[in-house]
Amino acid sequence: MRSIVILPLLLLATMVAFAQETDYAPGPRHASLTIFDEIDDPVERESFRAAWNAKEPRAKRDLADAFAERYGRSIVLREAYELSARASAEIGDHPAALERAQRSLRLLPENPFLLVMTADLAAKQSAFDLADKSARDALRYLANADTPVPLTAGAWPRVRDQLRSTAYFVLGRVAAMRGAYADARRSLLMSLSLNHDEIDALYALGVVQTALGDDTGAAASFAHVMRTSPALAGPARESLQSLFAKQPPGSKSFEDYAASLTWTPPTPAVRASSPPAGPYAGSETCRECHSPIYERWRATGMSKMFRSYRAADVIGDFSSGHIVANSARPLMQDGRHFIEIRRGDSSDWIRYPVDYLIGSKWQQAYATRLPDARILVFPIQYARNRSAWLNYWGAVDGPGSVRADITRFHTIPEGAIYQTSCAPCHTSQLSANRGGHESFAEFARTGQTSGPDAIAFREGGINCEMCHGPSRDHIERIKSGVAGRATYDTPVSFRRLPAPQYVAVCSQCHAQSAVHNADERGHVNYSEQVPFYRTYPMHLPSNFSRKAFYRDGRYRATTFISESFTRSECFRTGNATCGSCHDPHPVDAATNPTSLKFRDNPDRMCVQCHTELADRPERHTRHRADTEASRCVSCHMPRIMDALLFPARSHQIDDVPDAGMTARFGRDDSPNACFECHADRDDGWLKEEIEKF
Repeated sequence: MRSIVILPLLLLATMVAFAQETDYAPGPRHASLTIFDEIDDPVERESFRAAWNAKEPRAKRDLADAFAERYGRSIVLREAYELSARASAEIGDHPAALERAQRSLRLLPENPFLLVMTADLAAKQSAFDLADKSARDALRYLANADTPVPLTAGAWPRVRDQLRSTAYFVLGRVAAMRGAYADARRSLLMSLSLNHDEIDALYALGVVQTALGDDTGAAASFAHVMRTSPALAGPARESLQSLFAKQPPGSKSFEDYAASLTWTPPTPAVRASSPPAGPYAGSETCRECHSPIYERWRATGMSKMFRSYRAADVIGDFSSGHIVANSARPLMQDGRHFIEIRRGDSSDWIRYPVDYLIGSKWQQAYATRLPDARILVFPIQYARNRSAWLNYWGAVDGPGSVRADITRFHTIPEGAIYQTSCAPCHTSQLSANRGGHESFAEFARTGQTSGPDAIAFREGGINCEMCHGPSRDHIERIKSGVAGRATYDTPVSFRRLPAPQYVAVCSQCHAQSAVHNADERGHVNYSEQVPFYRTYPMHLPSNFSRKAFYRDGRYRATTFISESFTRSECFRTGNATCGSCHDPHPVDAATNPTSLKFRDNPDRMCVQCHTELADRPERHTRHRADTEASRCVSCHMPRIMDALLFPARSHQIDDVPDAGMTARFGRDDSPNACFECHADRDDGWLKEEIEKF
């Protein structure tokens, strides 16, 4: 079977997205930055610009390669490799293109544009495993990808369908070369349903149909190719003549036979309408039958994500006259908590009551209710582990943030309105009457968060049904003595959930890249249809500023904890889930803030699957078994993720210490677990030690 697909040129023009400034924590986007603005050194910037702007492919590759050689620690190194890869593909140097593409994907795996090109070229080089994996990865990232910069929302669906079509074409070719013709036919039909003009895929489909004995389908495919593709008309004619030879003699001429054949393009599969998920009941209704679990949940941070003010629940120090940034001061009067904010540069202080509490474990934020029912979050928060106040917005926002300027609190900054900036992850069953607005984001910008139908939520905090689904029908069935579950299978038993669905439930709140929009019914963080959890559009990583990543490609901030975990082979091939290591309602929530299942023996998190390492772990770790250095997490989950007030463990679990990356980028931009204990050693020592493993 021929390997003839050519990546659409439109994709070559749009493959490298411009960066956009984005907060580490959920918050407003600031002014867009081009990729060049992220390069501090002006000489480096112009060198990269020269490669970017070069028109002739060989010149582009030479300039990109020279840039990568000279600026091996550059913040745009992944783009330089990609420029070189695409230029190499354009001049027909496919081995070089694949090599450079792999370098770029090592630094940013979630690049469906480059993955599709890699899949196509790998198939041409008969590297079928790489082609198959790259195509499947591209389809996974494209499944819910939101519009990437610099494309428009109007252009993205067409580009995405072209990418998906090419990826399915590659899967079809690979399956055909392996003799899996039924799988090949399914993939090729998917390709053609997304792009009817993918004539190469249609020719391949004809070959596969012939192998499956579907002469009628194959004849129609070859006839259409013969009429529409000058490049493939000859091979298609030969194949069709072979099929014509099987016709009864004297029935009609070959030309009449070919003219009588009509190919009907396949249509994309229409997703069946989802059945209703059933009505919601609220957490209190779960208590009657599940009292022990309910009480354990009540002790967790999830139940305390958002609460109405009670003096007893305040953990911040309002008693000692703190003044934060000379602009905010917490205080108490007659047992009531207030926060005063200075008005601009004046000496005037305006007092606001604390009406709501947000969080309880690591820090606590406070909010006040405005006369129009909007809830405004104060910029200052109390850090429990530091026993100190901080300007939270100032710590997480980029330059120019209005809400980070404490003195502008009185202007009601858009990003400080709780209902639209915080509620999707801090409250349960949030809904918005969008009033004709096209998106929740647009609705949020209007500030129309008041009124009886504007924005509402069933419960503050994360309740039982945010994770387990609507349960009223389940409760009524139990009370009426009806056995079993409802047809939509809620409440969910997580023991039966496949890993992707399990993690998707957690990712509703634990994925920074999720776009928390409202569905057509106005539901923001839940659904009344199956599945009950929201599968949000996701920003591709290229939409985020480079400061969200280390230069070796790993995520820096814990707001990307889900994205980090789903990179791991533990999840991708081992079916590990968040629940493999964490218990969302542990018996010891007060002393176990990370909700670990095996806090007294943390290695069990790993050896429950890697059983061969359970006995004599020192053979694997090269450290004495009873030491911290011999813990699995010490090497595979180092504390390199920024949780704002403390370092947290990376969840890209199988990312073992990489001496080469640390030598290239340095300890600050490629932190290495070994140096956490051996800080006095050098890169040479690190390389030698890791090679011993």
